[in-house]
Amino acid sequence: MRTLRWAQRALIVLVATLPLLVVTLASVPALLVLPFRRDRAAHAGAMVRQLSAWTRVLLLSSRER
Repeated sequence: MRTLRWAQRALIVLVATLPLLVVTLASVPALLVLPFRRDRAAHAGAMVRQLSAWTRVLLLSSRER
């Protein structure tokens, strides 16, 4: 039973990681250009904070309670 819970949790993390990876890869061009524009640097910082928050939620939600 415990092995089944572990396998389910691993599958959920894998499935949730795929969209996060796609969003991160799609954001890379913007993160390479935006910090060099003075009026858009804050926007780049907000994008990085949001990606960090999503990653943190994904990792914390996968922990066993």
